[in-house]
Amino acid sequence: MSPVNPATNPDGTRPGRIWVILILGAAIVALAIGIIGISTQEPGEEFKDVVGAQDTRQIFGGVRQLDDRLGNEDAPVQIQVFADVQSSTYQEQFLDTIPPVVTRQVRDGDVQLLLRNRSLTRNATEISFYGVQAAAEQGYGWQFAYLMVRNQEEAEKRRLNEEFLETLAGAIEKMDQIQWKEDFEEGIEPGSAMEEDLIDQDKLAIQLEIRDAPAFVVTGPNGTEVLQDGPDLDALQLAIDEVR
Repeated sequence: MSPVNPATNPDGTRPGRIWVILILGAAIVALAIGIIGISTQEPGEEFKDVVGAQDTRQIFGGVRQLDDRLGNEDAPVQIQVFADVQSSTYQEQFLDTIPPVVTRQVRDGDVQLLLRNRSLTRNATEISFYGVQAAAEQGYGWQFAYLMVRNQEEAEKRRLNEEFLETLAGAIEKMDQIQWKEDFEEGIEPGSAMEEDLIDQDKLAIQLEIRDAPAFVVTGPNGTEVLQDGPDLDALQLAIDEVR
């Protein structure tokens, strides 16, 4: 008796083999789609729920920005804000002072803010400062600084690196993400103009004897007030009234 051959299709293939081929083909297609999705992913897409993204539009939307400056350049009062946006210690201090001043006096043209990146560590610069500076080159530095402060808890859970900062940049409406990435990557190169600018900001803080805490230097027609050690909104408002 001759051996019994397994059932075959007219073309000589076995039915089970066809299913294996189909499954493998589907897996290959799925893998290709996944790879394409990763390669075309927009900055910030994986972290869609950036805390404070909606708030940036309400706080800063429509307020003039130029580099580190926020507000009317002819405002009678100018405030230099020395802040470390990576410092969770002073997160509440930043959020309790900056947004109220922006939504009232800066928006009304009475005050102009100047952002000074001031590290509270031994380093003159921090990686987030480069993200702020790259955004500032397009007029979105204050939005980026605000988002960095709002998302400090998430930064602690994830690794605070270029990918995380790119995610924050992706939450800033109308900012050119590709340009931001190019400026950031150029900025973090040793000896870059951005690095020199950040070092100059640190030198300015040393010159003004700013201590290792957030500070405001408030200047107006009636003089200058220097507020040290994380001043609150009441102290800041009093200083604005004094120099105006």
